[in-house]
Amino acid sequence: MIALKQNKYKIGIVCYPTYGGSGVVATELGMALANKNHEVHFISYSQPFRLDVFSNKINFHEVSVPDYPLFEYIPYEHNLTAKLVDVVLHEKLNLLHVHYAIPHASAALSAKQILASKGIDLPIITTLHGTDITLLGKDKSFKSVIEFAINNSDAVTAVSQSLRKDTLDSFNIQKEIQVVPNFIDSNLYKYKIDEDLRRSFVSKEEKLIIHISNFRKVKRVQDVLKVFAKIREKIPSKLLLIGDGPERLEMEQLCRNLNLCESIRFIGKLKAV
Repeated sequence: MIALKQNKYKIGIVCYPTYGGSGVVATELGMALANKNHEVHFISYSQPFRLDVFSNKINFHEVSVPDYPLFEYIPYEHNLTAKLVDVVLHEKLNLLHVHYAIPHASAALSAKQILASKGIDLPIITTLHGTDITLLGKDKSFKSVIEFAINNSDAVTAVSQSLRKDTLDSFNIQKEIQVVPNFIDSNLYKYKIDEDLRRSFVSKEEKLIIHISNFRKVKRVQDVLKVFAKIREKIPSKLLLIGDGPERLEMEQLCRNLNLCESIRFIGKLKAV
């Protein structure tokens, strides 16, 4: 791992800004580091949805992606690389923490090489969250890029033992992967039953079941509805679906086909989850 020699760091965090576990963890981590008096710089194409605090220790740098007629597909990774170089140079960052091997770690490594030509050694920490391994990892065209990104990072973490094992099984990895599980701030999230809120969704005799995700196919959200249908056959219950995503329309249609719409509520996206 990277040797820490200072009490305060200028840290760049690269993550997806959308609703999803990786963005939540990256944002919460950055805010916690800022509370410990580190200077944190979030770098993404949009402000992370959980980044709703005002602090002189937190900064956001937007990666602009101009639409050039020359390009059939927008070259986000190149724009991200250029932004990383710019932020490191002008904000004097000490390290980058990137979430996802592709495209964030690969872009960070390109930035690292550019900075090295200017005499700057920038440590890079890469955190693997799942999709970059379990989905992109199955595409052989990405295999060499993912291996390069992981093996050339200065430190690598995974959010579970299972993901670490999948990574080592699927790729030729020489770099040590440390497991740092996803976390919950127990000062912010406390187990407390709000009976009034509960009664607004279910009766006293009913059970309340909740699913939270970004409604992508990998989350198997249709299976959630099918399992709930079996639960409903034996136990009076209601299902709350929190989030949104590409499978939403399919889920709504399945809800109608199963004749469960009276027992299922689509709540949509919520920040406070």
